[in-house]
Amino acid sequence: MKYLSKISLLPALAAIFILQACDPNEDLYKQMDADIPPHSENIEYTLTDADYSRVGGVVADHNAFNDTIPAMDHIPDILARRYVTLSSGSAANVTFNHLMLHPDWWDAGFGYELTDDDYAFLGFPNGYFTPESPAYQYVPDFLDRNYPDAEEEDQVQIIYNYELDGDIVMNEDTYELLDGAWNLVETRENVPYVGYEMTPEDYDLFGGSVADFNNFSENDPPGIYIPVFLKNKFPLALPDAEKVIKYRYFDGSQTVNNIDKYVYNGTTWEMVPYIEERTEQYIFGDVGWAFDPTVIFTMSREDFQYLVDIDPIGNQEFQYDDFAYYYGASVFYQNFDIRIIGRRLDKLESGEYADPELGEIYENEGAGAVMDEMIRRIKHEGLISLLQHKYPDAQPQLGGLDVHYFVRFETFADNWVRRFPEAEYIVTEAGTPPQFELVNFIETIE
Repeated sequence: MKYLSKISLLPALAAIFILQACDPNEDLYKQMDADIPPHSENIEYTLTDADYSRVGGVVADHNAFNDTIPAMDHIPDILARRYVTLSSGSAANVTFNHLMLHPDWWDAGFGYELTDDDYAFLGFPNGYFTPESPAYQYVPDFLDRNYPDAEEEDQVQIIYNYELDGDIVMNEDTYELLDGAWNLVETRENVPYVGYEMTPEDYDLFGGSVADFNNFSENDPPGIYIPVFLKNKFPLALPDAEKVIKYRYFDGSQTVNNIDKYVYNGTTWEMVPYIEERTEQYIFGDVGWAFDPTVIFTMSREDFQYLVDIDPIGNQEFQYDDFAYYYGASVFYQNFDIRIIGRRLDKLESGEYADPELGEIYENEGAGAVMDEMIRRIKHEGLISLLQHKYPDAQPQLGGLDVHYFVRFETFADNWVRRFPEAEYIVTEAGTPPQFELVNFIETIE
């Protein structure tokens, strides 16, 4: 009897084992999903460690996508698994990690940056060279004066301002002393940063093995030493100041040059990580989830404040800390004030118009022309400047798709008329800044 009772326990134990070996709620979840009818919804989702693990490879290793394995190739499958009941018309803002394989600060210039006094010595008080007066025609004179002890085949990097198509960029020229004369070897155009390369004297400040070998290492990590170095090297740095640092690092087999970027938070210098957080939009269409590069936003208080800050006219002698005349941006009301008589044709104590251009248009062409000019400034100047500020890295296409930017805002006109326009832009050219073009403008009245 005792033997038989033991045998009778086996089916029960087997059942328990089976329940423990699988998810007892899996069938329940599937049934719950099946019971929910397909529907559209707007969602926000942040990828988890499990999402990266399913992709595998270097994505799983770093919990991040990169330029060669873009998120847009995998997020549609992730969304399809996570949201099985969502249907056509749904949209998702997905936040994920992106590993920068070649951050822009790796292209920084390292060398001597010309000062205002240097430009004055060379005959360029404006502080930049031009295509008509290129740097290589003048910098050799500067090198003769500042490097009198240079030896044959010595090289010097000079960083300078250069005007190109109305924009000022920074170029880096490499010069080499050959036969007693400085010769231009190479020009690197439009370097994004002017970096600082640590010298033997800098390493000596730390003492120990850092000073002995003029490098950092796993035992002497740069993340500990460099913030201290920057704090002492740049004591007057303001919050949000940036520095790109080149330093020597022993990786266990050889000494290499590393380049890192640091930002000052007002108290300490922090290294900018190589993994950044990004957010992309995906939409559910006929073929399922797909990447959608469209950007849609309604102007915020910060957006209006930016236009106030860059306004060419300002608030004149009136005490409007949150309003300026050229664009008519109002931070407090978060709209564009386009009232003609009640605001935009205000007059100063001198009797002149606060906005002289609008005043002249009003007297010569009437109120309709004034309204046209105010809207033109918003559409073709203000909003484009705002987009360039908010999206400095904008590209004409992402993932092979044209990128469209929809900007929504409010205008406040005479007789309390409120309109809610939507302006649509495309990027015609990437750059610093990117070029935006208005392609559509729709107005609605409240």
